[in-house]
Amino acid sequence: MIQPRTRFRLKIVAALLVAAVGLTTLGHWILHTAEAQRSGTLRLKGLQQEVSVYFDAWGVPHIDAQNDEDAYRALGYLHAQDRLFQMDILRRIGGGRLSELFGQESYATDRFFRTLGISRHARQYTAQLEENADQPHVQLIKAYQDGINQYIDQGRTPVEYRALLTQPDYFSTADIAHVMGYMAYSLAEAFRTDALVDHVRGTLGERHVQDLVPGAPQGLPPRPSGNPLTVELLQPLLDQVAQVQQQLPAGQFQGSNAWAVRGALSASGRPLLANDPHIGFAVPAVWYEAHIRTPQHEVYGHFLAGLPFPLLGQTRQHAWGLTMLMNDEIDFYRERLNPDNPNQVRVGDRWQNLTVHEEVIKVRGQEDRLVRLRSSRHGPIINDHLATTTDESSTPPQPVSLFWTFLTPGSDSTEAFYRYSRATNMAEFEAAAALHWSPGLNVIYADVDDNIAMWATGRLKRWPNSNNSFSLLDGSNRRDDFLGYQPFSANPRLINPASGFIYSANNPYPESSVRRILPGYYAPAERAERLAELLKSRDKLDFSVFKAMQLDSQRPHAVAMVQDALPLFDGELLEQNLRPTAEQAKQILTDWDGRFTPDSVGAVLFQRWEDNLMEALFADELGDHYLHFRDTFMARKTLASLYWKPASPWWDNRQQPIMDGRQSAIEQAWIRTIEGLTEQLGMEPEEWTWGTVASLQHKHPLADKIPFAGRLNSARVEVTGTDGSMNNMAFKRGGDHYDVEAGPSTRRLIDLGNLESALGINPLGQSGNPFDPHYNDQAQLFAQGNYRAHLFDWLGIRALPDRLVLRPRGK
Repeated sequence: MIQPRTRFRLKIVAALLVAAVGLTTLGHWILHTAEAQRSGTLRLKGLQQEVSVYFDAWGVPHIDAQNDEDAYRALGYLHAQDRLFQMDILRRIGGGRLSELFGQESYATDRFFRTLGISRHARQYTAQLEENADQPHVQLIKAYQDGINQYIDQGRTPVEYRALLTQPDYFSTADIAHVMGYMAYSLAEAFRTDALVDHVRGTLGERHVQDLVPGAPQGLPPRPSGNPLTVELLQPLLDQVAQVQQQLPAGQFQGSNAWAVRGALSASGRPLLANDPHIGFAVPAVWYEAHIRTPQHEVYGHFLAGLPFPLLGQTRQHAWGLTMLMNDEIDFYRERLNPDNPNQVRVGDRWQNLTVHEEVIKVRGQEDRLVRLRSSRHGPIINDHLATTTDESSTPPQPVSLFWTFLTPGSDSTEAFYRYSRATNMAEFEAAAALHWSPGLNVIYADVDDNIAMWATGRLKRWPNSNNSFSLLDGSNRRDDFLGYQPFSANPRLINPASGFIYSANNPYPESSVRRILPGYYAPAERAERLAELLKSRDKLDFSVFKAMQLDSQRPHAVAMVQDALPLFDGELLEQNLRPTAEQAKQILTDWDGRFTPDSVGAVLFQRWEDNLMEALFADELGDHYLHFRDTFMARKTLASLYWKPASPWWDNRQQPIMDGRQSAIEQAWIRTIEGLTEQLGMEPEEWTWGTVASLQHKHPLADKIPFAGRLNSARVEVTGTDGSMNNMAFKRGGDHYDVEAGPSTRRLIDLGNLESALGINPLGQSGNPFDPHYNDQAQLFAQGNYRAHLFDWLGIRALPDRLVLRPRGK
């Protein structure tokens, strides 16, 4: 007879076995009911003829179709099969619809994006496409979205929707504008810097501003005075932008490298092109690769989720890449309210009504929210929902409106992207580039006819009179009115320069006259200078050289700063017990070559010293604003400039006058560096390696939103590179560890003399399904600085073992 205690134990064991079987069954069900289909046959409505899709060893589809509409309907289905949740997230960010998935925690983010006016622009965009429904690019947009929607109807539901207990809804043409709107927003540095510069002008004065913004145009528009509220007018916006950046479940565009050389400098005798756009790391990776061939065109492209045309690509005739132009697309206007009517603002010598918009935000698990938004003649009022007053009887805050090129009626860039892959020569490609609206981008081009070129694309405001970077304008003064866009023919460009090479690292176009340089929010110059130095150092360039350039982790600017500061790193500055450690650290820096490799100690010493120096230079003047400022392009660019300018008022220490001056700031930063590192990592500098403090982990959108979703994050890996090196790895400053948030979203190398030899790499993998073999099968290659082939040879493609046939439904 079984004893009661034994019986109880057997019941426990049985329960555990049942639970284990249940979990195994659930995992098997999730795995096999969400996996992508890459062989066999599928039937799609709307296909005119059979489409063959060959999948290579990395899960990249090579689509062979008899017409463009069939190809793009197939692309929409396949893109959704691998990346539906990513597509959904991107459109929801721009459209202000995250709360439908995530509830109250995303409401503030949704309201922020609704306030920007992207959803209203999307409705205009939809009407615009309907009016041009017979245009080829519009027909392909609809075919692509039909493919997505057919997958939603008949495909396998991604695991994220199962975890959230919800279902995706259909895609519409408005979602193209939502995705483009988010892209344009993430490229708009003005949201993070204009309010800061305005604050400095209002509190510290013009001299501080001129040193804060190296290269800023002289004579910024006059700043209204007399109203103390204007000093902090956009502080709530800065707080909101910082909060939104932390909560966004997708990466933001950060910068990029691209270059091209003509055949005379190439080992193959034909042009070479390289591109690595810098975007926030996330799960899945940003770009979706696909190869399309029809009788009308052929392209191997990198696609953004939800957009049907490749933003990066190569054809049999040419290849192109992109970097951020960093132009000024945004102006903020202080509107002057009518004291007798809060829905009117001053325009010249009269009052004008504000337009009121009402939109509904659906919040999961709660009642729908009706939001009331207003706009002036300049654009949306962006601080209505952010500004608060403690006294209800006090004067309402001064409204600030947003002028944004992206919101201009008629704005569209999809036709430009459509035409890039169909151009048959440089003139046709340039005509396509002229169609791009927003955001501002540099397009780097090379073709088989030995041409290289770079165009600044996007509608550029007439400058200098309509280009007012870093300032808030007077909405009532007609002098500050927008004066229109310049013709594309006046945009900066480089075509077949005598040097034989072209490069872009988010730097201005070269101009002999400073006055002719397009105003903008350019990145620090060090990547561009390093890129130019490397291109000039060799005359027969090939992929091995280009790989080394893309993976280069050296910062010559950092070495120059260190060599200048070393005489001030006196051990006597520190307490007795820290002096031997400080002397060891100083010697390590003396021998440091400026490279940020996992085993480098000099990299850690410099980075921590630079962080402390930046805080010593700016924190006392900026106060609470310093945290907003610290991680902007402006902060790094200004530090690099002011380091060599000891007379700048920024070196004055307002909180501790005894520590005034450049020398004192350099010394105090060194003291804090040694004290901080010994406390964090111990007394032995040899153990203070870059790999110990700098790492990369790709995070899934659900990681912080539902239990156990953190398991969908990638494994944490050491990084080579830093913020400012060619191998650009961006992170937030000021902490003990550097968690890399953005970097090369892909690395591409293309030889126009041998198109089948193109190389690339994805930071994770092609699929967004955590259980798919192509979810992260490129992660280790990326971390090690390796590349893989882009298949472009149809003899090899047709021999691939995985083939999916798409047939018209009903045949």
